[in-house]
Amino acid sequence: MIGRTLTPYLQKHGIAVLALGSQDLDLLAHGASDRLAALLHRDDALIVLAGLPPRRGRDLKTMTQNIDMGLAVCTALARQPVAHIVYMSSDSVYPRTVEEVTEESPTEPIDDPYSAMHLVRERLFVSLTSTPVSVLRSTQICALNDTHDAYGPNRFRRTALSENRIVLFGMGEETRDHIMVEDVAAIIYRCLLHQSRGVMNVATGRSLTFAEVARQVSTHFEPRPEIVRVPRHMPVTHRRFDISVCVRAFPDLVLTPLEQGLPRMMQQMAAQREC
Repeated sequence: MIGRTLTPYLQKHGIAVLALGSQDLDLLAHGASDRLAALLHRDDALIVLAGLPPRRGRDLKTMTQNIDMGLAVCTALARQPVAHIVYMSSDSVYPRTVEEVTEESPTEPIDDPYSAMHLVRERLFVSLTSTPVSVLRSTQICALNDTHDAYGPNRFRRTALSENRIVLFGMGEETRDHIMVEDVAAIIYRCLLHQSRGVMNVATGRSLTFAEVARQVSTHFEPRPEIVRVPRHMPVTHRRFDISVCVRAFPDLVLTPLEQGLPRMMQQMAAQREC
């Protein structure tokens, strides 16, 4: 999802890119680390986006496979070091009980195998390599080619199109931060330029209720999709991000409000359907 936007973004800014998808290099296959090491050079930057998404399962098997993928990359890096690593992690490493999130927020205990996997992989890259590592913990990413189908703008857009309805848990009163994939690409690009290291949260610093997000999505469809409310099975949680680390590091960065990003994404979706 990120790679499809990031690759042309970097190329547009004059950075040579070798984009490897799972069809090019299966990190779970025998000999994957050898094949990856053969493709790397000492002055490369390696951006690690590979992983099985939550829709593949939030179980121990999927967790183990994702960790094995991380180990394959670390093994390759031990054979052929690079100049810089950017690891795309997730804000799920922070417990649900943490509402005001900073880079200093606690990351344990982890109550979900998917979340635990990201935390393990973060530590693998930091501890098993001598290369500078930038760990980016992202909030939910809003993208046309989303592969996670997570509760929020991406799922609301999909069900509005396919079922003419949007399903909210309870009253949709939880607050979340949503960032456009183009802004994620812009942050990764700046991390590469500065050879950044350490942890940075990737978010906009502005959280909306899911009810408000559903309303915004619905305005882009005719007829308007029905907004259906169903009983919730988990307690209400909120999440807000302090993005002062990102602002200090990249003062030129201008993030896109959801109100501006959604119309652009809907135009892309309409153009794609016409094709």
